[in-house]
Amino acid sequence: MRSARAILLLALLPVVASAQARPKVVAVKSSALAPYASVIAGFRAEADADVQEVVLDESPATAARVFKAVAMQKPALVLAIGPLAANAARRSLGEDIPVLFVMVPYFEKYGLEGPNVTGIALTSDYTPELGALKAMVPKATRVGILHDPRFSAKQVQTAQAAASSVGLTIVPLEVDGQGKVEKVLERSANKVDALLMVADKTVANTAVVQALIAFSTAQKIPLVGLTPSQVKEGATLSLAPSPTSIGQQAGRLANRIVHEKVDPGALAVAQPEGMDLAISLTATRKLSSSCDVAMELLRYAAKRDFPVKVFE
Repeated sequence: MRSARAILLLALLPVVASAQARPKVVAVKSSALAPYASVIAGFRAEADADVQEVVLDESPATAARVFKAVAMQKPALVLAIGPLAANAARRSLGEDIPVLFVMVPYFEKYGLEGPNVTGIALTSDYTPELGALKAMVPKATRVGILHDPRFSAKQVQTAQAAASSVGLTIVPLEVDGQGKVEKVLERSANKVDALLMVADKTVANTAVVQALIAFSTAQKIPLVGLTPSQVKEGATLSLAPSPTSIGQQAGRLANRIVHEKVDPGALAVAQPEGMDLAISLTATRKLSSSCDVAMELLRYAAKRDFPVKVFE
């Protein structure tokens, strides 16, 4: 029903005829998730545009009808939030309506890049995470990444490129099944100074996360997780994109597209600029009895204006 009402409202909206009216941006959310609302709040704060909000449901067919109504309004830009909205926008809108997508994990697999389309990635190039590691443990040189090469070889290559710039070396810890995780970790004992988690179909599950936490605790080495919830469970730290910051970044990018007439297709998908740092005091104390490790992380965050969430 919500989508049907959205279609009706879109159809009834008048076309703005005033030359002085601000351009219209339609922000289409894949669902009513709280992070998506934060994205729009950040976007409204930066975008020089009138922002109309539409919420989809889980039906691709309904999404196509909503975007047909959106296209009839000829907005200056569509902000597609989440995978469903991004995919439907790519399929349903012509090349005359610019599309900016956000909050799409691993956007590459959706084939979103193309004419008049750009976006903001949800994953970084690992430079912030590796920088935090080096700041926290300056003597560290070897960073292990547990991964399945079938799914995350490119991520490991990206991390290797970032590691070299801060004096670190990536040590790939390859597995091709969850049952091999324990043995691979055992063989890496005393061969890595830290662990960096990457999202991977084989290792991105609760059991493997718990194994990584247990291993890093036993070896007294830092573990960089993917999310604050993993830090709460026992990882040392995480750096994750802030939805509000992504919205603000998208607003600034929208201004370039709408007002400066920059072709979205000529813009590479951007790295997220705003990151939230989460740290575990318990995990940092296991690395050192002093407060130095936590303080170095806080200094690192302060220099980069990263908001900080602290878990006991």
